[in-house]
Amino acid sequence: MDAKSLQNFLNGEHDMLTTAVDLFRDLVPAPDRDASVHSGEEGRFIEMVLAEYLREKLPAGIGIGGGFIVDAHGKWVSKQIDIILYDSVRFAPVLRYGDAVIVPLESVIGAISVKRKLYNSQLPGEFASLSEIGARASGVSFPKPVLALVAFECEKSDPKSAVEAAFAAIKTSFAAKTDRRGRTHLYSWNELIDHVIVFDKFILRTNGHSHREDLEVRKKPQAKTKQLQCSYVWAGNGTTTRNVYIQHLLSGIHRAWYDEDRGNRVTRDLLAFPQSGMKKIGAVDVCVYCRPYAWANFEPAVASKPTTAKLNKRRTKAPKTGSSGEPPRDAAITPKKST
Repeated sequence: MDAKSLQNFLNGEHDMLTTAVDLFRDLVPAPDRDASVHSGEEGRFIEMVLAEYLREKLPAGIGIGGGFIVDAHGKWVSKQIDIILYDSVRFAPVLRYGDAVIVPLESVIGAISVKRKLYNSQLPGEFASLSEIGARASGVSFPKPVLALVAFECEKSDPKSAVEAAFAAIKTSFAAKTDRRGRTHLYSWNELIDHVIVFDKFILRTNGHSHREDLEVRKKPQAKTKQLQCSYVWAGNGTTTRNVYIQHLLSGIHRAWYDEDRGNRVTRDLLAFPQSGMKKIGAVDVCVYCRPYAWANFEPAVASKPTTAKLNKRRTKAPKTGSSGEPPRDAAITPKKST
């Protein structure tokens, strides 16, 4: 089998997956709109379709289920995760009930949030939930899990506009934070989202790193002045082939599973990539590539209270229609002092 044969095979796999996703809506359509009669059950069906596909394509040692991730030492429980990938060779779930699982933090290889249709308003919340897993399930002793948001439709019809909206949400969610003493704190690579994939629309991803690279960076003379960054690249419908959506998702999972720190070393790339037309869209500043959880004691800067004169001036103006007067919510998780 050469790269072209693999590409053609995965094109067919892509078509079967997207056809299966549409089955629920085709069989029980809503009479008055392009949807199913029960969006909640449709969402669960799509999660099961993708999970079953991954079971067939991933190594047998990777367990797959939906549920929660727990850290008994840190007294932390994740939000409900659509698809959890965990090391079933070295770890047993804390609890398994059907396809649902509760797994220990140390076992996590990946966390995937699945959407039928992705709306821009959902991005900050999804990023925050996934990022917290990366922040806690990473460190110098075990590698970062792959963090992915996967959908089969999106709000914007134009691929470039859609990917720009997704990357803008990443930049906002992982922007530098200021603490109450005026110090700036950056996120680390292990907290960033690895993939945003909307099938037949676009794929947005960052490159894999490890804590070993932090040691290499410190040895370089320019490391003290050059800002560390993680780049994001993308490809969209019309600039790439159908197989790359599946290939990039599987490759990201392989990166976490075959990481040197996990002991499942592999000497070559398991997926032969044809030309995929990936282009750089931007980068996110980071403090380091990998670090243990570092946010528990962070205290964000408090917005200064307006003076009496400013308040009186505001009262002379009529409020705008629809204005709530509430400050914007910070969609990202609240960090601690970074290194």
